[in-house]
Formats: sequence, C-alpha cells, structure tokens
Amino acid sequence: MAMASYLPPSLIHLWLLFLFMVTTTPSMAIGVFNGSELLKEVCNQTSDNAFCVTTLSADPNAGGSQALAGDLANAALRLSQTKATHAQSLTALLLQNATDPLDRHCLQTCQSSNNKALSQLSSANNDFNSDSVDSMVELMHAAADVTKACLNEIQGRGAHFSLLAAVNADLIKLCEICIVSTRYFTIEDLY
Repeated sequence: MAMASYLPPSLIHLWLLFLFMVTTTPSMAIGVFNGSELLKEVCNQTSDNAFCVTTLSADPNAGGSQALAGDLANAALRLSQTKATHAQSLTALLLQNATDPLDRHCLQTCQSSNNKALSQLSSANNDFNSDSVDSMVELMHAAADVTKACLNEIQGRGAHFSLLAAVNADLIKLCEICIVSTRYFTIEDLY
C-alpha cells in the first residue's frame, strides 16, 4: 500500500501564495532590478538608449540607485511635459516671425499638435497619479503621435526649424521612455 504524501494546510497556503505572487507580480516575472539595473533595462528597450540613459541619469527625480519603474516613468512624463511646453513656446515664436505661407501652415499644424500633446500629457499625468496606468500609456502614445505629425510637417523645411524639430524628437523619445518604464511596474509602483 502506497503512502499518500501529506502537506499541512499552512504549507499549502504558503505554496499557493507563492504561486500567486509569481504569476501576478511583474517584478517576479521579469526579474528584480535595483535602480541602476532597472534604468539600463528600460533604456535598452527604447529606440535611443544613449538619450534615455543620459536623460534619466541626470534627473534627480528618476530615483537613482533606489529607483522604481514608477520613478522612471514619472521623470520621463514630467520631462515630456517640459519639452512640450518648450515646443509650444518655440512654435509661437516661429509663427510670429513666419512670412512664408507654407511655413505658417506648417507651424499652425505644429501649434495644434503642441496643444493636443500638452493636453494629453496633462491627462496622462492625472491618470498616473490615480493609478490608471493603461489610460496613461494610451495618452502617452497619443501625445507622441501628434508630436510626430508636427515633426513630419517641419522636416526638411530649413535650418530655422531645427531647434523645434530637436525638441519634438526629444519629446517623442521621452514618451517612449515613460511607456517602456510601465512594463516594469510592480505593485510598489502603484502605491
């Protein structure tokens, strides 16, 4: 007669809790990182690793060696709002000085894009602060897309658009960093 193995109820509960944590906690599924490792891991998943590392490493609000994914996402979101505001100011200045009708049309498209991006980034910030991460990610994608519309309008239009193009390109990269950071969220990032 074979003996059945017996596990006390407390061990069964611990085993079930462990299985639950492994399957529902993103950090357990993808590995646990310290802040520096997390920054490198996030940046490796972006289109411009050097920009990502340089930008987040220089930002004291990115959390340093104790950074969580939420710290990186928050820093990227905040910096994207700053870039969008800068793009809006540059667009207004360029529009004020534009004499060519085609330049004016391009800048009006950018002005509309900047306004939409700022609105979407503000909403994304509100969603981030209320733990609506999926909605925040959608808004970050939307902000990047409208910014790309402006960038497409001004590319190849002359050197006088180069600063605006650079600011918009950085804004798109910051949106991407924020989005990628959310893939590494753990339960700690939501509280």
